[in-house]
Amino acid sequence: MTKIFGNILVPYDHSPHSKIALDKALGMAELTGADVTLAHVISDDKIPKKIIQSNEDSIFSHEIEFLNPIEHEAIERKIVLKEEILYGNAVKEIQNLMKKQNFDIVIMGRRGNTRITSSTLGSVSNALIQNSKIPVLVAA
Repeated sequence: MTKIFGNILVPYDHSPHSKIALDKALGMAELTGADVTLAHVISDDKIPKKIIQSNEDSIFSHEIEFLNPIEHEAIERKIVLKEEILYGNAVKEIQNLMKKQNFDIVIMGRRGNTRITSSTLGSVSNALIQNSKIPVLVAA
C-alpha cells in the first residue's frame, strides 16, 4: 500500500506561522505515517558568509539545539524527523532541497520572519507556491 504522503517538507524559521505549519505537518505525519523534513535556512542577508564560515560549528550547533524540542516531540509521536540546516537565500535553498529529495507535499506558514511581505503571503511562501511542482499547504 502506497502512502498518500510519505515525505513532508516543512520550511521552518521559528516564526509563529512556521510553528503552526509544523504542528499541522506532525499531525498529518501521525495520521499517514509520513516522514517530516524540517528545513531551516540561515539567511545570507542576516549573517554574512565570512561570519558563518569562521563560526560554522557554533552557529550550526546552536541551530540544532534550537530544534531539539521539536525532535523530542517527533520521537514521542513516533514520527521520523529529518533536519536540514541550510545557508543562503531561503527560496533558493528550499527549492534546491525540493529538487534533491522526493517530497510529496510542503506544509509551511503563511508568513515567516522576513520583512519583505505581500498583503497576504510572505515572500518565501509566495515564491514556493508559484514554482512548486508538488502541493503546498499554507497554514494560517
